[in-house]
Amino acid sequence: MNTRLIVAVLVGTAVLTSACGSADDTPLTDAQGQWVDAFCNGVLPGMEAGFELRKQDAANPAAVKTAYLKLVTANATAFGAAEKKLTELGAPEDGLKSVHERLVKFVQQSAKSYQDAQAPVEKLEPNGQFWDEAEKILAEKNQVSSPEDLRATFQDLQKRPKYADALNKSAPCVEIKSKGQDLLTNQ
Repeated sequence: MNTRLIVAVLVGTAVLTSACGSADDTPLTDAQGQWVDAFCNGVLPGMEAGFELRKQDAANPAAVKTAYLKLVTANATAFGAAEKKLTELGAPEDGLKSVHERLVKFVQQSAKSYQDAQAPVEKLEPNGQFWDEAEKILAEKNQVSSPEDLRATFQDLQKRPKYADALNKSAPCVEIKSKGQDLLTNQ
């Protein structure tokens, strides 16, 4: 799982959250709303750190290392917290059990991958080879069996009007959408 792949998935995810959704006949319960928030809260910190990393000048390896470590730490922490919250909440409804299981597996594997990469990346010297060496470590520590599961989860939720609407109203999901669109327009 390299940072370029993660940023690309997150930007694609941000675009997906911009799809229009209409309210369903039955509004989201509080637990369902918390599930949507937990989902986006798991993605947002790493997305922000990934954008910050992209801004770094390769001629300043110390700044690149600092930003890279922030990305690794943000993802490890956020994915770990998302796993805990999503597991605690359970599937938001019977029809989303497989989506929930797929998402919990993704955040669990992602958290573990980033946690395992933290110490080896911290030991790297901030030099011209830092980025390539850090990416190699992250790839070696990667435990995510299906990185496309994150995008598939957003797509599955967009097919359900009340969840599409919730993604468009959830504060962390709206922030993902906004930051993703900013990145796309500023490239």
